[in-house]
Amino acid sequence: MKMFLSMSIRLLINVESLNGVETVGNLSRHRTVPIIIPTDTGYVLRYVPAISGESLGHAYQQALVEVSKKLGLPVGVYSERGEFIKFSEDDYLKDEGITPPKDVNDIRRFEVDVILKDVVADVGGFLYTGRPPAKRTSRFQVGYMIPALETAMEAAALEAQFHVRFLQSKPPRVQAGEERRLGQIPYNVEVGSALYTFTFTLDIEGIAEPSTTFGVESPKEKDLKAQANKRRQASLMALALMTSSWLFGAKRSRFLPNAELRSAVITLSTIPFIASPGNSRNYVKETVVRASSLLDTYKRFGRNEEIHILAIDREGLEIPEKVEKVYTMEEAINRVIDILNKYKIL
Repeated sequence: MKMFLSMSIRLLINVESLNGVETVGNLSRHRTVPIIIPTDTGYVLRYVPAISGESLGHAYQQALVEVSKKLGLPVGVYSERGEFIKFSEDDYLKDEGITPPKDVNDIRRFEVDVILKDVVADVGGFLYTGRPPAKRTSRFQVGYMIPALETAMEAAALEAQFHVRFLQSKPPRVQAGEERRLGQIPYNVEVGSALYTFTFTLDIEGIAEPSTTFGVESPKEKDLKAQANKRRQASLMALALMTSSWLFGAKRSRFLPNAELRSAVITLSTIPFIASPGNSRNYVKETVVRASSLLDTYKRFGRNEEIHILAIDREGLEIPEKVEKVYTMEEAINRVIDILNKYKIL
């Protein structure tokens, strides 16, 4: 049975510098993005702080590395270093001990060899740019973390914070009398605060399954299937690790953000279904309405599918009765594990 996980999260983060993009003079700039916000009179354009999907994806894959090593699952040379280039060129294949595909019919063998070598390439996908090229689409998807649209006009901001590096004991060599002044080096770091929202999905059944549907099957596919349950467990453990303490982003050593989960909706379905984004306070209800309508559509064609919905609410949202309420992300993922065990997916 195919199982697809989706979650939309609303996270209140104050004073963060999780995603910088450049340095201009002594100013470290925060990433900003343009968003369109609906209003009573139409739509307006605003530039707001954001955290990229690449940043979130890197954090998830880094968590996957740590979990996989503890479970005794294979991790590639570069993935273990936190460098997720993932078998993109021949030089990297040599370092990993992987033979490039000879022709189109050999691509399936190549994909199986790669994902047997590295769980991160299995869950996070890869793109080999040789001839013939080969790719595996990522089993997880994550978008930009942006301010919830309903709050972006009034409750999202960027501000440069002034700091000074002070070197009193041995200032730079300069003309006499200038030591004290040049011993102080000012710098500014942009920090953002907002009620952020982002969406994450995971194709659980697609893990440990070749995505190449053509060519000659690899005799090693049975070895891959033998690891399937443990690899799927690792993907959920990594998600729990990342969302338990919000382990993502940069400049955490001195700009560790004040982050507080406000609400979330988590869906686990037998068909691909993505929870509604947390742009407004009715996103949990909207997810339930959409899920019910989609299930009705399938029933009209004699298909009985399932969509389990969990919700975390710390901001007084309207939660329909059919939604199972939990209080923490850890509890939510534990319930996901319970459901998957019921269907013998793990």
